[in-house]
Amino acid sequence: MAKKGLNKAVVVDCAARLADAEGIVGLSMARLAKTLGIALPSLYAHVRSLENLRQEISLAVNAELSRLMGEAIQGRSGRNAIFALARAYRAYAVTHPGRYAAATLIAPDFSDPRAVEVAKACANVVYDALRGYGLEGDDLTHAARFFRAGLHGFVSIEGQGGFGLDLGVDASFGSFLAAADRALNSWELARP
Repeated sequence: MAKKGLNKAVVVDCAARLADAEGIVGLSMARLAKTLGIALPSLYAHVRSLENLRQEISLAVNAELSRLMGEAIQGRSGRNAIFALARAYRAYAVTHPGRYAAATLIAPDFSDPRAVEVAKACANVVYDALRGYGLEGDDLTHAARFFRAGLHGFVSIEGQGGFGLDLGVDASFGSFLAAADRALNSWELARP
């Protein structure tokens, strides 16, 4: 008999909380079933496999990140937009390290229309933030890749404890944002 109130959303949320506490790599179906207080076979009524569970976490996280970044840039453009987006992104990654890892380490399943929709929503938020620099077409795409790669790199290194020097990481993040702003302001000069 199924546990009352247990559904796919509850299972994915519990798995996401476990990923934050213990890491996405350490997440197992057995650990999740134990946390939920159900028998392991009962878990498969809600998710097909561990890979499917990780995909569901990634999908939920990307949807949440898209929403948070979109809220952060409301009413802002250019420098103010990318700074607000980056701060929201970084705050999420710091607060939810396991979820962030799921969103960045698990490749989206683009055969799932939900994954396509969420990926487009995330890209559109970044594009909206960057349009304040007057970028369009291919330049907008290249700039979005540049900004996303830099932001993900910084947040990932920070999350892994890679900034070990006794120097404020917040100041480094501010410098990263200022450098990104300068690069985006002179994007036409950055073309090969």
